Amino acid sequence: MHFTLGELLLDLVQNAANAGAKTVRVSVRERNGRFAMTVSDDGAGMPAQIVTRATDPFFTDGRTHPGREVGLGLAFLRQTAEATEGSFRLQSQPGEGTTVGLDCPADHVDLPPFGDPVGCFVAVLCTEGVGEIEIARENESGAYTLRSSELEEVLGDLSSVEARGLLGEYVRSQEDELWRR
Repeated sequence: MHFTLGELLLDLVQNAANAGAKTVRVSVRERNGRFAMTVSDDGAGMPAQIVTRATDPFFTDGRTHPGREVGLGLAFLRQTAEATEGSFRLQSQPGEGTTVGLDCPADHVDLPPFGDPVGCFVAVLCTEGVGEIEIARENESGAYTLRSSELEEVLGDLSSVEARGLLGEYVRSQEDELWRR
């Protein structure tokens, strides 16, 4: 079950990794009274007949998560868009990747909290099986971008406990600066 937007975001990034993505781009924006998040990947993509059913919580292609009877991430994101009078976007082409997005009023009563952005972004950056992960974060006061390849150059292997701790400190400093401005 997803209780936060951060959990939904992490689920979308894990879907991208499971689809063989080598590059995943994440955008989380809070500007002009709107909240928007997008995940784009260059993974396997989905044919049109799968795209039309992908937000059905009782549909799974059986390949992405073998043994799982349902796929809820896209269904919950679509439901969040509908509940908040926002928009949901799902675009995918076989061999070209997938883009999933949500855009809605930031102050809508039915918009779940984002949760812990630092923990979420660290988990996203440490997702296994993806070559490059980029997170673009923006609000009214400013923006920052994190790239897994640049962070690995400085911190080394992001799967180590020490690197993850330092990564968490760095992401926290970026978040603090973003919301302090």
